[in-house]
Amino acid sequence: MPKANWGVSSADVDEFDRDSQYKPYDGPIPSNAVYEWNIKVLKFISATKDKLPQLRIGLVLAPREERDEDQYDGYFIMVFLPVSDKTAFRYVPFLDAIGVSGQEFTDRTITDEEGNIKKIGKWRNTGEEFIAAELKDGADQNGASRKEIGYMGPLLEDELDDTVDDDDYYDED
Repeated sequence: MPKANWGVSSADVDEFDRDSQYKPYDGPIPSNAVYEWNIKVLKFISATKDKLPQLRIGLVLAPREERDEDQYDGYFIMVFLPVSDKTAFRYVPFLDAIGVSGQEFTDRTITDEEGNIKKIGKWRNTGEEFIAAELKDGADQNGASRKEIGYMGPLLEDELDDTVDDDDYYDED
């Protein structure tokens, strides 16, 4: 019998950093409300013959100290936003939340080889950016119940951590 050649070494498998991998959320499902979210995934997906280009945003719920939200720490949700002139109502609120202009989005979005968005204009994706977003009930294409994101916007001023320096997120390029 022929052997399979995977194109990787045994060290690639044996020395893989398993502890750094995504751990599934195993806690309670948060109720419908506006929460603070950390942007953990931000990707550009190219258009295909049948689909519009897409902005994919992975959000992790960040419990606020003054609220009883600790039980939701680590809750993750993925948002899939098609980008076209007719779907601006879906993606523009996110761009407003991170302070990005239309020209920066259309002309100055920088990605890596995998489509991970590194910069949009002056805004840098550090993995430490937070936004406000509403968690609400929705349904998938088959009518099955699921949670989804509705409203997205910047954090209110009293929710911002005064120790965060804007220079951590923006550069002059």
